[in-house]
Amino acid sequence: MKSKIRFPVFLPALVACSLVSCRFGNYSEPPKGESNFTSMEIYRTQPKQFETLVIFQDNTQSENTTTPLSAIPNTLLDNFTNPVFLGEPKATPGVKLFIGQNQTDCMLNPGTSSCIGTLVDSDGNIQVNTASEYTPFGSDPTCMMNLQMQQVGYLDKSHPGTLTYSDGTTGRINGDLLLLFRIYRNFRGDCTTILGRLGTCYTDGTGCSTDELYWANQLFDPFIRQTGPLKIEDAARIKTLAYIVHFD
Repeated sequence: MKSKIRFPVFLPALVACSLVSCRFGNYSEPPKGESNFTSMEIYRTQPKQFETLVIFQDNTQSENTTTPLSAIPNTLLDNFTNPVFLGEPKATPGVKLFIGQNQTDCMLNPGTSSCIGTLVDSDGNIQVNTASEYTPFGSDPTCMMNLQMQQVGYLDKSHPGTLTYSDGTTGRINGDLLLLFRIYRNFRGDCTTILGRLGTCYTDGTGCSTDELYWANQLFDPFIRQTGPLKIEDAARIKTLAYIVHFD
């Protein structure tokens, strides 16, 4: 019998938003909707190291500190293209958004953006630790999940520069973004049935719903592809899925 599972979206409060995908290009697009922001800066950055970690229900761990960069979720790379925009919306003073080169909708609608927010102090330091509430994952109220996000880094403005937009104009690069970006998905309660079902859908999608296929790939792909730390037969035992990207 096909399992009916409803998968909500989990967002850390204030400084985290949903993630979508894009790729690097040779040129950046000029900022759109810049009037919605009190400031807009541009920084060089690129991923240098990718770490993946799985914690199981018995508290044993499996990790890979040198996971190939090509396994970084495309959803994250949408916001951390090279270069990346850092804008402060007029609607949320003090909160800035990392905006990738494709800029999605966050340039025009910063209040409901698809970009990742951050907090930057007067010295350019970034320190964020936020988490969503635990809410039911799927249709089984005994399985709960939350999403935790951490950002630690700083804006290095010692090497400014310029970039050429696709329309031939130039813009100022303010410096370099150096950042450790961590994501934790934590499960508690009885998640064996749901995670086991998604593990099956990951290896054989026959009879799986669109939502099940989406979540199977969203949850497991970064931890399995290219010598990751998870074997899909262990999916039902997962307690925490975590990854760290070092941007430099």
